Amino acid sequence: MEAHNYSDESSLFCYCLFQFIPYISSRMVMSDMRAYGYLIKMRVLTALAYRFDVWIGMIGDIILLAASVFIWKAAYGGDALGSGASIVGLDGMITYTVVSVLMTTVFSTGVQNTIYNQVREGNIALDFMRPLNLLGIYFSEDLGSMVSALVNKAIPLVIMASLLFGFPMPDSPTAAALFVASCVLSFMILWLMSAMVGLVAFWVAELGNLGMVKDAFIRVLSGSMVPLWFFPEGLQRISEWLPFQYTYQLPLSVYIGMTTPLDALRGMGIQLIWVALLGVLLAWIWTRARGKVMVQGG
Repeated sequence: MEAHNYSDESSLFCYCLFQFIPYISSRMVMSDMRAYGYLIKMRVLTALAYRFDVWIGMIGDIILLAASVFIWKAAYGGDALGSGASIVGLDGMITYTVVSVLMTTVFSTGVQNTIYNQVREGNIALDFMRPLNLLGIYFSEDLGSMVSALVNKAIPLVIMASLLFGFPMPDSPTAAALFVASCVLSFMILWLMSAMVGLVAFWVAELGNLGMVKDAFIRVLSGSMVPLWFFPEGLQRISEWLPFQYTYQLPLSVYIGMTTPLDALRGMGIQLIWVALLGVLLAWIWTRARGKVMVQGG
């Protein structure tokens, strides 16, 4: 009887397997990416279908923009700002305000309400059965909402702002590029915080005012409404240790030239640290939340 060399056959099998694994992995990654891209596309198409809501939202943004600019014009016309007015001129403050409203219009962090509603309606267990990562699904949906807001709201808002107050030009091409990069990290910080607030729904029946408190902190300490350089020095120092000012004030100050390119890169480094810290914290909370669903038989 002929003897088989099982060692050689096993080696050949392992070699073929390890050669095939990268191919399988790449195909799976590409398949997932196409699926996430499809989710983004569907969210964009869904948003486009509700034209009335788009128009109402755009009108509200225009009113907010005009009111904010006129308030700053009145403040700079009097002595309400004191020495704070010397930090940045009126034109720079108008540009800051216009771009801030644009950022608020485009940034979509609906993950908080999505998670809360799915948990409240008892559909979260079914969501966990989807073949894709659930947080990835929610993130893709918010990206789709951002694309829709950019086309349907931000571009018309820029046109309207340009007609009323002049086009909000960046300080330089370098500032514009750094602004875009910083905005990507800003959105990640905002999205991660919103996702964590939404996950609280796994432990409490109602989120109550928790989401409102988070939004209030963002509005006040992010510099989206009033730049932090108008705040008391003590509050400015405290805000340096919190993630909020890195969501709006950093990219906005870069855009108008209040922050040098080197300081902008340092600030983006801090943004990356916050993204990493919040990402780790979200992963830990997400693991516990998923375990809670499984224990309850979801």
